[in-house]
Amino acid sequence: MKKSSFKFAPVILVCLMVFSFFLPKLLNGKVPIPADSLLGLYHPWRDLSTDNYLPGKFPVKNPLITDPVLQTYPWRYLVISNFKNFQMPLWNPYSFSGQPLLGNIQSSPFQIFNLLFFIMPFRLAWPTQIILVPIFTGLFMYLFLRSCMLSKLASFFGALILPFTGFFMVWLTWGTVTTAALWLPLILLSVNNFFKSRSTLWLALLAFATSQTVFAGHWQTAFYVFLLTGLYLFFKFFQTSKKDLLVASLIVIFLALAGTAIQVVPSLEFINNSARNVDQSYSPGREDWFVPLKQLVQIIAPDYFGNPTTYNYWGVWNYAEFVSYIGIAPFIFAIVSFFIKRNRLAVFFIAVTIGAILFALKNPISIVPYKYNFPLLSSMQPSRILFIFSFSLAVLASLGFDRFLKNFKSKQMFLSVLPVLLLIISLLVYTVLFNDNFSRVNDINTFKVALRNIIPSSVVTFAFIVLILLQVFLKISKKIIIFAIFLLTITELFRFGYKFTPFSKLTWIFPDTQTTKFLSSIARPFRVITTDRRILNGSTSAVYKLENVAGYDPLFLKDYGQLITVWDSGKITKPGSFNRFVTPQKYNHKIANFLNAKYIVTFDTLDDQGFEKVHQEGETKIYENKNALPRAFFVKEVIKADNRDKELEKLIDKNFDLTNSAVSSEFSFDRQEFTGKVDFTKYDDQSFKLKVSLDKTAPLIVSNPYYPGWEALVDNQIAQIKRVNYMFQSIIIPEGEHGVEFHFRPSSFYNGLLISLGSVISLTIFLVIWKRKYQ
Repeated sequence: MKKSSFKFAPVILVCLMVFSFFLPKLLNGKVPIPADSLLGLYHPWRDLSTDNYLPGKFPVKNPLITDPVLQTYPWRYLVISNFKNFQMPLWNPYSFSGQPLLGNIQSSPFQIFNLLFFIMPFRLAWPTQIILVPIFTGLFMYLFLRSCMLSKLASFFGALILPFTGFFMVWLTWGTVTTAALWLPLILLSVNNFFKSRSTLWLALLAFATSQTVFAGHWQTAFYVFLLTGLYLFFKFFQTSKKDLLVASLIVIFLALAGTAIQVVPSLEFINNSARNVDQSYSPGREDWFVPLKQLVQIIAPDYFGNPTTYNYWGVWNYAEFVSYIGIAPFIFAIVSFFIKRNRLAVFFIAVTIGAILFALKNPISIVPYKYNFPLLSSMQPSRILFIFSFSLAVLASLGFDRFLKNFKSKQMFLSVLPVLLLIISLLVYTVLFNDNFSRVNDINTFKVALRNIIPSSVVTFAFIVLILLQVFLKISKKIIIFAIFLLTITELFRFGYKFTPFSKLTWIFPDTQTTKFLSSIARPFRVITTDRRILNGSTSAVYKLENVAGYDPLFLKDYGQLITVWDSGKITKPGSFNRFVTPQKYNHKIANFLNAKYIVTFDTLDDQGFEKVHQEGETKIYENKNALPRAFFVKEVIKADNRDKELEKLIDKNFDLTNSAVSSEFSFDRQEFTGKVDFTKYDDQSFKLKVSLDKTAPLIVSNPYYPGWEALVDNQIAQIKRVNYMFQSIIIPEGEHGVEFHFRPSSFYNGLLISLGSVISLTIFLVIWKRKYQ
């Protein structure tokens, strides 16, 4: 029993050590989520007086980290809300006037950590899953390194490094990026153990980890996981020459990937209909796409160019994209691995490290996917391959540390420290001698920032040298040296993590305000439109069930982007580059009225006719738009346009009356007078019901986006939805009283579901056959 308990002691210790990073903050009543940015940067929360801070004065630790509260938290909130209402989270009506939710990759509805949201309150479950990700990352890394025959101490060393590398720390609070990355060591562990044992269990774990990598919600990270997995599989094959194991692994990975079709197929449909390739793509002048060569200094001095938390970052925007830091001590041990002879694993990860940095930097090879517009790849920011760079260095550091433990050679250690020492000295000399090159940027004294932020790395480097000298000349106990190295590593990595990561009280997470209470009390459906990005930014309105004309998302409908461009510019032109933020500016426009934008939330005083001020909280004012049209209404005619551009021309034509007329290049309806009425009898995220009556046949217009999957029923009979007013919905209603229903039931979801079910069944059959054959 004691022996069994001791066997699991390192695993438990890894989990406890990673958890210890969060413990001081948890004891202080704070959790890892940047809710402070909500209270300090965005309205209406900025209008609150919170924790004795006056409105508008709430401090923000890290203004760079806003996406978790602007995007991933609200999207997951919608997903879980739909599940709890026994609905599939297919449609999101709360941003961009409506668009797919399941098709949004980052909504991650099938992520395994979502189970937490069904056993605890959402506000508590969110930070719990954030904390669990680095714990499982460390656990899986330890087990992977042990499967590579590294010692327990070396494996423990690697397990402490990976979750606290720069990449993992800067993306920690998103709930998607690191969640995808955490499965890489489990996949490699499964490959190792399967090649050793042929066990069906490891094939099953390989399938599970593969599917969860996709379901995690960040496909670019998933792509890098599978890229390294493929390379590692062939590395194992060349090591063992076991072709049947390679084939079995590839079959399982293929079936597991096919099993994610329930997410992938709707997402590919959304991507195909999105503006991503237009809105986010590489251009030759972009400095922030690849890792700028000068930013590689962050490997040894992560804050040489400043840090967003100290409001003095002056490097290429943005900080999070270029952090390659893994700690000074781990970096030195990674260099030690270069001296290990006849170790194929070291050679493999050295090659991967070099390859990763090659593709992260701009060069004739790395630019190929963008030059030739490779599908999906051309919209991926290559700097994020630093994930593979960081992972590989963490493995190499573990190998180097293992070498240090088994066969300490002072010459190798000094040769490993030397490059780091020379880099730091060179950096110091350059900074001091060429201080004239450091001009002020936005009132930041860049020279002082650079010089000051070399000091921590210098101290760690010299401390490491002292430890080696103590070992060589004073023969200090190796156990003491090892303990000191661990302490040094934990200190520098935890220091980096604490400096960058914001922690917040649970009460700071989307608190109610008078503004949100007022808007939430109004019967749906209606939309809001804001005049400033600081108001209800991103998808924050979704948490309060408020539908917004604006939105912030890497994926949004290209037709919607085109409509907003024409709406704002007043002319037919190419879609604008919104850089993910779509915020229409012309609230006093008939397109805003057509979109059912009943309330304008603004800082301004609106004197325009038809706008009545109905609420104010702090700086945030709400005006009711008396000219807003209902979400669903009848028109007298539909005019036939020659093409879609002509439809847009009509929409911005001042003489075209959207109250009584619509335009379409697909159909027409002759003008006629009639009397009609439309009432909503049910309205939720995925469907709504109407009761209509009219004395003549007429077109019903619904200002929801026309998108594959919407179905309409009139008296339980299928009615054809026709595209109208460029990108919205219309059906023809016969005279009389009718019950009308609209449901979002995309075939992409059902096709994906069938593929997933078929793949799971096929995978099960394959595993059963394998088990019977080899076990």
